[in-house]
Amino acid sequence: MFVKKSSWEILAAEKRASTHSKIPREWLLDKATLEKASTERNLTGPFIESCLTDAEKALTKLSATSLLPQIRNGTYSALQVAQAFCKRTAIAQQINNCLHEIFFEQALQRAQELDDYLQEHKTTIGPLHGLPVSLKDQFHVRGNDTSMAYIGWLGTYEGSKDPTLVHRVNSQVVSELLSLGAVLYCKEKERCRPWAAVLRELEQTLIPGQTTYPSSTGFLSSNLDALRLIMASILSTSPWLRDPYVLQIPWREELTIATLARAAKNGSSNDKKPLKLGVFWSDDVVTPHPPVQRGLRLVADAVFDWRPPSQKAAKRVHVAFLKADGAHDIHRQLDLSGEPLIPPLRKSFELEDPISLLEYQALTIEGRDYEGAYLDYWNSLEAVDGFTTM
Repeated sequence: MFVKKSSWEILAAEKRASTHSKIPREWLLDKATLEKASTERNLTGPFIESCLTDAEKALTKLSATSLLPQIRNGTYSALQVAQAFCKRTAIAQQINNCLHEIFFEQALQRAQELDDYLQEHKTTIGPLHGLPVSLKDQFHVRGNDTSMAYIGWLGTYEGSKDPTLVHRVNSQVVSELLSLGAVLYCKEKERCRPWAAVLRELEQTLIPGQTTYPSSTGFLSSNLDALRLIMASILSTSPWLRDPYVLQIPWREELTIATLARAAKNGSSNDKKPLKLGVFWSDDVVTPHPPVQRGLRLVADAVFDWRPPSQKAAKRVHVAFLKADGAHDIHRQLDLSGEPLIPPLRKSFELEDPISLLEYQALTIEGRDYEGAYLDYWNSLEAVDGFTTM
């Protein structure tokens, strides 16, 4: 039976094909490897590394803090690094469909420019010179789509076809990363494996209600030192001068050193003020599986139970803000292409009348009171080990 595809399905198929076409031919996996991938439980480690050379394996295993000095001293070129990370990511995309956007070509051109700069000036552009960074698909990167998974946003600027905006805008943090020397090479879907650093974008302009309780930009990495490096680097650009939502708080290295000094090299507490750790056994919404609970109990004698105000209340207020407009914004974006809501979201985001201003105000007050209760709980823990909570 022939079923005619709707226009949004055709656009989605074209986008998938376009994304796949950006993978260089020499990085494409053969049929046997793809079939094997479909039967593997663990696609990381040995499996994905079987598609890499020894040099690529070694390079992509390096932490950011180990990699950057070797780019500076010429052990590796930025181009070598970019090629290795792009290839590994291309393999992941073929076996796990983890990317929204691929801009390997831009990344390689950028890396070559960085190498040329280092050769000419004998110094780097900034502290992240040559570091591959992947992004979540809420960041605008000039020359590429930002779709947020809306079909109607493809080839537009958040649904607008204004030629002065489409593919011509960098998000603020993207500009800051570039000024620091980073190499941007792809946009990932949620919860994808970060090999260098992954950013999570500020959502406040994209979801109604988020201006009251906005989310924030953040980083993911497999290495704590890399997080320290990239946070300190970003804050060194004084982002509060360009974004009114960013508080003027520079990176405080002295606090970092003081905090790290509270633990001995083997991880145990020393004679200084010990770190305070808590276990959140359940938020009454999601509870860890028994094996995870058993693992936590193995170290529970070194921590205390974290029992903050009800997370259910926080979730209810948060979701109420997200749906404050009656889901009209989401449906307006869907209507750009005619795509439907996916089945798991159809009931949650049915069209409704927006809540009233008084209801919105009541939610704001309830959220404020919840934040106050959480702060009171935090401060109440001073007596747990006799030290002020930090």
